[in-house]
Amino acid sequence: MDKRESTKNGLLAPAYFFIALFIVVSPVLAGTNDHPLKFSIRLSGEAGFISVGDINTGLRTFNNNPAFKEIRKTNPTWVSLEGNIETLNGLYANSEAEVRIDFLRKFGLGIAVSGAKINRRNESFLRLIQNYDPYFYIYEYSYEPEIMTSAPYKVTLYYYWRQGDKASIYFNGGVGYYKGKMSEQFDLRTYDNPLTFEDWTKRHWETEWKSTMGFHVGAGLELRMGRNLRIFAEFHGRYARISNFRAIQQNETSYPFYEETTGWLYYFTKENLLVGVRHADLTVWEVPPEGSIELIADVRKARLDISGISLKVGVRLFLF
Repeated sequence: MDKRESTKNGLLAPAYFFIALFIVVSPVLAGTNDHPLKFSIRLSGEAGFISVGDINTGLRTFNNNPAFKEIRKTNPTWVSLEGNIETLNGLYANSEAEVRIDFLRKFGLGIAVSGAKINRRNESFLRLIQNYDPYFYIYEYSYEPEIMTSAPYKVTLYYYWRQGDKASIYFNGGVGYYKGKMSEQFDLRTYDNPLTFEDWTKRHWETEWKSTMGFHVGAGLELRMGRNLRIFAEFHGRYARISNFRAIQQNETSYPFYEETTGWLYYFTKENLLVGVRHADLTVWEVPPEGSIELIADVRKARLDISGISLKVGVRLFLF
C-alpha cells in the first residue's frame, strides 16, 4: 500500500466508524420508544475563529517582548525597529452537512462532516538596528509559519429545551475527529560595520499529520418555515488540541553547518542572548536537553489548538 492510499484510508476510517455507529444506534432508538423516528439533513454555513496555539505564542512573545515594546514606545536614537512578526489569523469560514435522526420527543442524533479545511500561512519580517557610533549591528528576522487541518467528522446529540409551533430552543454537545499539521521557516541575518560581516542562520521544521478527539457544545434557535423546512442559528463552541507531533527539522548556518533532526516538536521558553529578553519558541528534539546557555525552561510537547467559537446559520430539510 503506497503513502497516498494509506492517507486516504486514514481519513475515511473515522467516517466509517461514525456511519456504523449511526446505523447501529438507529434501530436501538426506534425500539425504545413509541415516537416515530424523523430523518433530516442539516446544511449550514459557519464563521468563527480558532486559538491556533503554540506557534502563535512563539511569534507573539518574540514580537511583543518588553525590550521591543520599550523601543517602539520611546524611539531612542541608539536602536530602532522596522516591521513586525505577525501571528497566524485564526478567523475562518466553513460549511457543514449533517444527517439527523430525531427520537423521543426532545432528542436527536446527528453525524456531520465539514466541507472545508483550515489552512493558514503568512510571512513577516522584523529588522533590529543597534547604532553604537561608529559601529552598528543589524539583525533581520523572518518567519514563515503554516498550519493545516482536515475537515472534521462529528457526532452530536441534540436536546430541545423549548418547543413551539413556530420556534424551538435547543442545546447540543458531542465529539469530533480532527487532524492537523504545522510547519515553520525561520531566518536570521546579522550584519555589522565597518567590517560589513554577514552571518545567517536558517531553521525549518515540519510535522507529520496528527489526529485527536475533540468536544463541542452549542445552543441555537430553530424556526419552522413549513412542514418539512426549518431554519436555524446556533452559537457553537469547540475544544480540540492536537499534540505529540512527530517532526523533522533542518538547521543551517553560514559557518558552514548543517544538521537534520527527527523527533518530537516541543514548545519551550528561552533567553534570547542577541536581544536580551525571554520568549517562547518551537523546535524538534528526540529528547529535550536538561539545560543550555539559553536557559531553556517550560519544556513540553507543542500543541496545535483548534479550539474556538463560531456562529452557524442554515436550513434543516426533513426527509420522512
